[in-house]
Amino acid sequence: MYSSAIEMPKTDEELFSRIIQNSLPMITKIWEEGIQNFPELSLNCPNEVNSITNVGEGYFQCQPHFWQCYWEGGVKRDSSLTIKYLDKKYHVKASPVFEPITEFSNSKRFYKREKIISEGIKIKSALIVELVVEEIPGFSQRLALFDTCRDVYLPQRVYLYGNKSGQKKETWNNLHRKIFIDKFYVSNQQVNEWRILSSQRDKIILDKNLWHRPALLNLDEQIKYCSFWGKRVLEAKLLDAASMTPTEINNPSSEATLRPQTFWQRDIGKTFLGTARINPDFELTPLDCQLVEVKGCEEQFFKSDSASWMGVNYSLGFYPESLMNMFEPDQNLKLSSKFLPPSSEFHEIGKRTYWDGYQKEQLPVAFRCYEEVVE
Repeated sequence: MYSSAIEMPKTDEELFSRIIQNSLPMITKIWEEGIQNFPELSLNCPNEVNSITNVGEGYFQCQPHFWQCYWEGGVKRDSSLTIKYLDKKYHVKASPVFEPITEFSNSKRFYKREKIISEGIKIKSALIVELVVEEIPGFSQRLALFDTCRDVYLPQRVYLYGNKSGQKKETWNNLHRKIFIDKFYVSNQQVNEWRILSSQRDKIILDKNLWHRPALLNLDEQIKYCSFWGKRVLEAKLLDAASMTPTEINNPSSEATLRPQTFWQRDIGKTFLGTARINPDFELTPLDCQLVEVKGCEEQFFKSDSASWMGVNYSLGFYPESLMNMFEPDQNLKLSSKFLPPSSEFHEIGKRTYWDGYQKEQLPVAFRCYEEVVE
């Protein structure tokens, strides 16, 4: 006899709806956590994802290629989700009902990427998927999975702009403003999606070995990419805010703030970067490279070891980064990167230089976006 707390569904349609509802936490987990659920996984999706040792878990979160790989059976042999309901087991699956993206493969897709505008203001990137239940044929349910993995919220408080030793220093605040900053640089895979949706398929990067790498666009295209999603290229003051840990973190209105030189230690002299400046025999260690990827470090993509106090990665090191700068327009490039030795003076928060907006082979420049949500 069934418990009176759960009423038996009267129709197959109602039963289907309940099974789908019960599967949503597991569906969300696959989408938002990616390979975190499969620590021993060996991906087998030659058209979608490479098992690359120097790519972190962040790349596979909210990742359409991982979603496709999972349901194709490239992650686990039986990709269906087992849902137990009223003492019976049901199996939920995504259905390959969407047209192929022939640049990737001729297989039907388990998703369709869409740009959704809600309330005339907010623009979201959504993955449209369709779910079925094996034991209840004839029914399907479409869902929108939103990219909740890409950005982080900048807490509302007073912030500082500018380097500790520089002349230009400004105080500003984002009180009563909701600002979200990309955690990582925009990747080639993300730009491919933009190319598809904006009818630029001839510019898609086909080599999946490059998909996890930062997108190297000229400034005008960086602006267009961010604008397509209702965002803007990151501002220099926002990178400073995301990198400089506040002194009075529990007092958002406090202007008694310092300008730390690195995102993990206020005094650069107490870091390996400071040591490298004064010791010509300095040698990098793997631990140093986890903090800041400088010249001599092994390339690591989408790694979260170098995260700042509020979750932004690579505020120092890895790639030069394009920035918009309202305070000092000619200081629009974070030069600290893997192309400079650890002794470089540019490995310091707030130290910038000029970029003319054009990519050059000897100076590849990455970028990220930010969004201010108006409600």
